[in-house]
Parts: sequence; C-alpha cells; structure tokens
Amino acid sequence: MSDRFEHGEIDGEAGNTSSAGGGTDDRPTGKTINVEIYADIICPWCYIGKRRLEDAFAKRPDITPVYHWRAFLLNPTMPRDGMDRNAYLHAKFGHSAAAVYGRIATAGLDSGISFRFDDIRRTPDSRAAHRMLIAAGSENAMLSETLYRAYFIDGRDIGDMAVLAEIADAAGQPDLLEKAADEAVGRQLENNLATANQLRLDGVPFFIFDGKYAIAGAHQPEHLIPAIDAAAAA
Repeated sequence: MSDRFEHGEIDGEAGNTSSAGGGTDDRPTGKTINVEIYADIICPWCYIGKRRLEDAFAKRPDITPVYHWRAFLLNPTMPRDGMDRNAYLHAKFGHSAAAVYGRIATAGLDSGISFRFDDIRRTPDSRAAHRMLIAAGSENAMLSETLYRAYFIDGRDIGDMAVLAEIADAAGQPDLLEKAADEAVGRQLENNLATANQLRLDGVPFFIFDGKYAIAGAHQPEHLIPAIDAAAAA
C-alpha cells in the first residue's frame, strides 16, 4: 500500500488525491480490482464520492470492482441514540451550516443526488449501520446506497434499530441484523477504525485500489480513472 496519502476534510470538503500515475491506452481487459472504501454512511461527501466512483468504473467497463466497506466514524463520541439534528449542526458548524450544506447540495445534484437535508431530524450514531454493511459482505455497495438514500433522501433515523430492521427486510436480508450482532463483525468494525487511525485518516471518503493506490476525497470520475488504470495494470 502506498504511504503517500493526502487527506480531505471531514464532512465538508471533497479532499485531495494522492499521486496514482497517469492513465494508459493499453489497459488489460477482464481485470478485477479490489476497492477499499473508508466512509461513514452519514457523510454526504461519501455518498457523492460513491456515485462518482461508480461513474468512473462505468467508463472502464473492462475493469470490475470488488468493493470492501471500511468503517469510519465522523462522530466517534456520538451518543448511542444520536442527537437532535439542529443541535448537531449548530455545535459543529455554527452559523455557517447553511452555506456548507448548500455547497454539498449543489455537488450532489451533479451526481444525481437530491439531498433533502431539511428532512433529517436526528444525527445518528452510525455504528449499527456500519455493522450491517460489514455483515452484508459482497452486497455492501447495494446496501450502502439504500442506507444513504434512507438518511439523506428520506430523512430516516438510521441509528434506530427498528428502521434498520425495515431496511434489511426491504433489501431481502431479514437476518442481516442478527448477522451484524455477531462478535466477529464487532471486531472487524473496531479493526477498521483502528486501521483508519493508523493511516491517520482525517477525511472521508478514502479509496484504496488493490492495496496500492489511494485517493482521498469525493473527486470527479476523471480524477479517479488514473488510479483505476494503474491498479488494473499492476
């Protein structure tokens, strides 16, 4: 794994990219690459970054990504039952919250996301959602989209276990919460958080391509493609 990681700002900025080399015209075909995604499901830039990453891979149909969810907590000290959204925004951003989220909303529209921030009533503790994503295994990309939509579009409290149970049922995985409660999932969650700390991540999303090339931030697809090409050619 490259140690040349540059970090973006949490929950507010798109971030920076590490040097991943240029693209290549003689890309290998039929290549599969692993993509580790450090993110928090309550991070709007992570949702934007997910869409942009998918768009980048859509421009490389000969390369198949295998996504691996890696948990990151924007608010590691968040109470288990979350907190009132307005109180959270005031504590974190003060009077600049409207400007910050206005900029994010504009960026979201460019990626096909119509954020409805005003419908969010609580900022949740996202640990339970992370456990679900870890337990989902290879289905994590689809589930993350469902969770992002539930929070950012539908304004649902994804820290509420009843809401998560409904989401699991709707996803056709009614036993997912039971799997998520397994001690091994909890250990993996803590391992993810410890690894993020070791990498000194202070911003998400953070993508690692085949363990070699890293990009921090919700960059446009054309800025992600060189890392994808480099990982595929390695």
